[in-house]
Amino acid sequence: MRIKVVDSEPRERVRIVILADSPLPALLEGAQGRGAGQGATWLPPLAREFSRFGDLEITWVAFGDAASPKIDVRTEGQRFIIQPHLRATHDTLTGYRAARWRLQRIVRELQPDLVHAWGSERSYPSVLPGLGIPSVLSIQGNMTRYAEIGGLPDNWFWRRQPRYEAGWVRAATAVACESPWSREIALGYWPGIDARVIEWGVHPSFYKVKREEDTAAPYLLYCGGLEWRKGIDVLFEALGRLEGRQWSLKLAGEGPLREQCEAAGLPQVEWLGNLKWDDMQRQMAGARGLVMPTRADTGPSVVKEALVIGLPVIGSVHGGLRDYIVPGENGWHVDPLDAAGLAAAMDRLMKGGGFSDGTSGQRTESDRAYFEAGRAAASFRQLYLELASRRGGQRP
Repeated sequence: MRIKVVDSEPRERVRIVILADSPLPALLEGAQGRGAGQGATWLPPLAREFSRFGDLEITWVAFGDAASPKIDVRTEGQRFIIQPHLRATHDTLTGYRAARWRLQRIVRELQPDLVHAWGSERSYPSVLPGLGIPSVLSIQGNMTRYAEIGGLPDNWFWRRQPRYEAGWVRAATAVACESPWSREIALGYWPGIDARVIEWGVHPSFYKVKREEDTAAPYLLYCGGLEWRKGIDVLFEALGRLEGRQWSLKLAGEGPLREQCEAAGLPQVEWLGNLKWDDMQRQMAGARGLVMPTRADTGPSVVKEALVIGLPVIGSVHGGLRDYIVPGENGWHVDPLDAAGLAAAMDRLMKGGGFSDGTSGQRTESDRAYFEAGRAAASFRQLYLELASRRGGQRP
């Protein structure tokens, strides 16, 4: 599905500065996914879609490490700047004063109509307080929620980082949330903010994957961090309840609970490690389903990727996947998040119950349209134009 953009009349190009982990390497070298060390995998297809909008003048700004050279290139009709900077672990100790100073200077030089900062687990939103022009903050993860449930790593950086989120959220003109669940969480903490739901799109390569389920050796796939927030402990407790099962669980990812899970000694468990997209897509194509028993996730990308392929998902209601799963059509919810309920859902799926050929084609088409990157780009464009119109001719 392509999003058609129609303008009733010509307009002056609106200057947008996007502060985010840079999509430039994936654009120049080809997107290979999280297993290849490429974070924020939704940004490269978004940047490609932005190139279609003649009324936006977009500059992407990112921080590299202290030793990296400054990069300033133009491609896809946009400008990409990568500046060397302090390590985040150093910057957070000072309340991001250094990051804010550098970002303020960059914004003054670029003179945008609007600033869009991505991710409250990064330093980029530190520029928002007192900015003086319209701004958008995209919540990549609801840090306040994750901290409240004990879902962040137990170290000094992650104990400190969520404290900044509230101020940054309140400073933004609008907050872009990746799912209705994420918006509900944000409004629960900060009533009255302008919170919009804009789903981030799936990389086009997933639209080309054809399902070829491995019926000779059926398996269920998990993809994500092997950590408590993702519910990996519940997954293994559930798996232990299914004695004599005739299928395997494959796990793509790494994390602090791998050793503990391996020690359980459960049969028919395969550890794949972090996979590049081509390997992960092959695993997804051959699986009967994906399981994601998360305790909190704004909108897990792997669930969107699975639904685009047509892979049924078993997932909790504790995250954005609550809103993506339509029980009986493209997966099942597990609520409450308990091992017995999860075991029953996995057993049902792996015995072929509830789906025709393991998926529902009628739902897959609507999922593919919903998660198309052009849809996200068009939504952001509309938000940019709406907010930038409030600037009253003033630039920083």
